[in-house]
Amino acid sequence: MRTAFLKSTGQIPVSGHGDVLTEAQIFSTVEDVLANTQVVDIHTHLFAPAFGKLGLWGIDELLTYHYLEAEFFRSSDTTPDEYWSLSKRDQADAIWRTLFVENTPVSEATRGVIAVLKAFHLPTDHTDLAEARSFFEAQTIEAHIRKVFQMAGLSTAVMTNDPLDPEEAAVWLNGVTNHRQFRAVLRLDRILCSWSTHRQVLATQGYRVDEQASGKSGAEVRRFLVDWYERMQPVYMAVSLPDAFEYPQESVGNRLLKDAVLPACRELDVPLSLMIGVRKQVNPSLRLAGDAVGRADLRALENLCREFPSNRFLVSVLSRENQHELCVYARKFSNLMPFGCWWS
Repeated sequence: MRTAFLKSTGQIPVSGHGDVLTEAQIFSTVEDVLANTQVVDIHTHLFAPAFGKLGLWGIDELLTYHYLEAEFFRSSDTTPDEYWSLSKRDQADAIWRTLFVENTPVSEATRGVIAVLKAFHLPTDHTDLAEARSFFEAQTIEAHIRKVFQMAGLSTAVMTNDPLDPEEAAVWLNGVTNHRQFRAVLRLDRILCSWSTHRQVLATQGYRVDEQASGKSGAEVRRFLVDWYERMQPVYMAVSLPDAFEYPQESVGNRLLKDAVLPACRELDVPLSLMIGVRKQVNPSLRLAGDAVGRADLRALENLCREFPSNRFLVSVLSRENQHELCVYARKFSNLMPFGCWWS
């Protein structure tokens, strides 16, 4: 039936040799192509090996990811204060016991852990993590990365890089050897969303900025971004924005967006990724797991796309209610590209 439909529309499937494919061959051919086509993961929080301890890996780090921590607090009598007082190893043990031994791992986050363990032929039904820990402790980071990328069919991972994070900035400033499988992204959250807290970092580096981002501040932040672009060679710049984000609106963040970030992106010919809809720290006791989601007013995005047609915007929204609206806007503005599904 499906093959007949393709023929009726003039879309006759053929092999690389020009032979007409049967229905069974179509499916096997598609499977083969997908299995042998490498992909680029365009948004990760991975780090290349040169970043040392900033790159987290191993079973304990896998289990203490904040998605799993949020689930843990719903299924355990352990309080956040009690949990944070534990060592990383004990935290991982607590999560494994609660979410994988005492309960069935059916959520996307827990099934991801099961998938990793199965991929490395590690047990998923043990009550402890001894075998998994032994396996990961025996790996070297470079070889492990090559193996994981090969298993995942991944050619390149795009990192998330914050020039105002003191630990990470130190690595960049000391010189980082480019890794062929990792590309950078210049993250802007501390500039656009926490300017008053972090602008002094720019000032100590010789950039003439003030608390209100007035006067020459815009040009100086633009110079800062160009300098870090030269250092990082990022594939795009990015910022996480709250559900209450509005543009235009008189604010320090919007002033810097208009006077520094967007001009720098145009000059350097890089897109700006906007991830819209997070409500930070609705439950601070959960730390990274304490963020929530809110529905955004995407007229702010409409205004940006219309006012800055020479800028390219990669946009992801958190709220399910915003998804269709984003897709419609992408049909109206050629400089807008929907960018995955954040927190999917």
